Amino acid sequence: MKNKHYFAKALFATVMALFFNAATAVAQCTIPIAPGQSYIEDFQSGEMECWTVETTSSATWAVMQGTESNVVAFQNASSGDEARLVSPTFDLTGSNSATFSFAYAMMALFPPYDELTVSYRTSPSDSWHQLDIFSISDWANTYDASFTLDDLSATFQVSFLGHCNGGYYVFIDDIEIASAGGCARPVGLTVNEITTNSALLGWSTTGNEENWTIDINGHQTTATSQPYLMERLEPNTEYTFRVKSNCGGGMESEWSQPTTFKTLCDVIVVTDDLPYFDDFEASEDFVCWQNQIEAGEDGWVIDPGYLILNNTAFFIWLGDVAWLVSAPLDITAVTDPYLTFKHRQRSLEINVDELSVYYATSPDDSWHLLDNFTSACEDWEEVSYALPAASDTYLIAFRAKSNHADGVYVDDVRVGNYVDDGVEEDASLAVNVSPNPTLGRVSIETNAASGDITVFDLFGRKITSTMLNEGRAEIDLSGCAKGVYMARISSEVGTSTIKLVKE
Repeated sequence: MKNKHYFAKALFATVMALFFNAATAVAQCTIPIAPGQSYIEDFQSGEMECWTVETTSSATWAVMQGTESNVVAFQNASSGDEARLVSPTFDLTGSNSATFSFAYAMMALFPPYDELTVSYRTSPSDSWHQLDIFSISDWANTYDASFTLDDLSATFQVSFLGHCNGGYYVFIDDIEIASAGGCARPVGLTVNEITTNSALLGWSTTGNEENWTIDINGHQTTATSQPYLMERLEPNTEYTFRVKSNCGGGMESEWSQPTTFKTLCDVIVVTDDLPYFDDFEASEDFVCWQNQIEAGEDGWVIDPGYLILNNTAFFIWLGDVAWLVSAPLDITAVTDPYLTFKHRQRSLEINVDELSVYYATSPDDSWHLLDNFTSACEDWEEVSYALPAASDTYLIAFRAKSNHADGVYVDDVRVGNYVDDGVEEDASLAVNVSPNPTLGRVSIETNAASGDITVFDLFGRKITSTMLNEGRAEIDLSGCAKGVYMARISSEVGTSTIKLVKE
């Protein structure tokens, strides 16, 4: 089951920044697991305590240390190389069954992908019994796996066999063996049916739980069944939830690994004076855009300047198709609504990735095609389209199809009145803003002696207002959430709308 949690969220940055720990595994040891007890290994100590590596090649397993979490990783090796990570010996003689679970991720560019074989044995002289084989390439997600074990012994072991077919990494984390009769930690956390103020939360069950405790952003609630509909959430807000089982008699499990999700945005109000604009600079995650995957496993990402200077919306996943869909936009007050954006699709040999642009008048409406871009565009091209049938729940979508080329890039998306759409509508009004981005206070200087300044959020809601005094003003965003805000300046010299970024 796919599970996007901290391990997944930091994966790309981890590969870019972390390193392998040079420490070697210590000697094998025996760990008793009595009924109702669990063994958990998350490698946060930086060591593979009681784990050993069996290899006849250059391949190996080692702890990878990251900024948020450690994992154990099968290192990039030569094609055909293998290494087996072998667990400590577990004494499970007091139980008839147990649950074995872990998180994993795998990275590669082209098939055939690396293979991860998961097995168990009842003694060192026993042969390995295969539980499953995993072979994927997914740069954005981690997955949970869980197995029921009933062939137990006093010398029980599990193992992870990595086989290299030319991929980059295989990651393992959060290994747990929970003896039956106790209270197993939930795994396989899912989040579905996300709205502006609710989400359907799910997890695995073993059948002996009385209820569960859900922790979401530090607030706890009790669920008597799952999936559980979590309500009264805030729009456009990131939430982290975890869950633990309560099995009666005072028995409770360890907390599950956390999973993050984000609620949808409310309708964003667009007017002639307040166009919608997103250059993706406010965050390394999308603000008020949703990924919808049509084919493959991966969607759009924000490239934070790794490939092209400044943040851009970027799609390159080979052979995949995905949509980037805006939040609903209320454009009924816009005199002449237009969509403007920049795009780039560089060719790679003879291949070019494809971009299609659509609109819909509501979430229930079918998509209407505005344009297709199937030819190479080596440099940025800005294009504009009139938006027909204005509504109060208008949607814009970018569909990208990978043909194994250099990717699809989209930037500087604007929706607003054709006449005055832009960041500065009146060139006669000069505006200087600093610092921007800001952690709190913003200073504004203009060539207008007096005027009014009103700050809105992306939904068109008024946040604060102030007045120019001898061409100067200060705006305090200290109490505002991180994100993008629009400041509307009206003066005798002219008007202008400027973007403010709160970090």
